[in-house]
Amino acid sequence: MTSKLTLLMIVAIALSACKTNSANPHSDHSTSRFEQHMDAAGPITIDELQNSYPIFSVKRHNDLDSSAVAQLNAVTTPTQIIAFFGTWCHDSQREIPNLIKLKKQLNNPNIQLQLIALDRNKSDSQGLAKKAGVEYTPTIIVYQNQEEMGRIVESTSEPIEVELLNIINYLSH
Repeated sequence: MTSKLTLLMIVAIALSACKTNSANPHSDHSTSRFEQHMDAAGPITIDELQNSYPIFSVKRHNDLDSSAVAQLNAVTTPTQIIAFFGTWCHDSQREIPNLIKLKKQLNNPNIQLQLIALDRNKSDSQGLAKKAGVEYTPTIIVYQNQEEMGRIVESTSEPIEVELLNIINYLSH
């Protein structure tokens, strides 16, 4: 009887020792907001976006159009590009990394990029999307002199740098 009791105690101790703690304080793996299925809403920096939503760090396999980049680098009129997008949106996950890659390669302080994340209702904390009339994601709007010059909605038919250049060049003619 004592041997059965001893065996039972050993099994109980062994089972309690094997219990795993789901909140391991020693784990160095942090879960991104994307993995937690948390959507961003409101202005967000490139670094915040890429750190919280690694899918936006995916690199485009082809190079940017060097002619378009050179022409964008020559733009002298202050130009603001506002990208409204959803962290949950597959079109945004395809297009926004390309826009970020372009911004990182541009060496032109006259071209500024602002990222505005939208929730699944296509709204943000400051009401900017509503004010801009955003209905689809992503919507990338080009402004010069605080006037809307053009927009790219959902997808591009050409590389994003060419599309943006076409919007800006259209204004020059």
